[in-house]
Amino acid sequence: MNRHEDEGRVAGRQPGSPEGMSAQKVERRSDLARWISGVHAFPADRATLLERARSQSAPDGVLSALRSLPDRTFDNLEDVAQELGIGGGEKHD
Repeated sequence: MNRHEDEGRVAGRQPGSPEGMSAQKVERRSDLARWISGVHAFPADRATLLERARSQSAPDGVLSALRSLPDRTFDNLEDVAQELGIGGGEKHD
């Protein structure tokens, strides 16, 4: 790694990770997106997201996370990620 690459690093963040997100959060968010995203996936409520994930044989960890969501409608993946504590930083209106 050269000096310029080192200067651009932020402590606790891997290269390619959005600011404010650890590599672990990026991984969890990516895994979640794999099971609940798609064309016309949102808006969706907890039950719809859970059913989508079940129908695609999502792993237990994803199903458990979705079960922990409050019973409300989510506008997009970021909305779900924020609720699960794996969002990309500050919530914007």
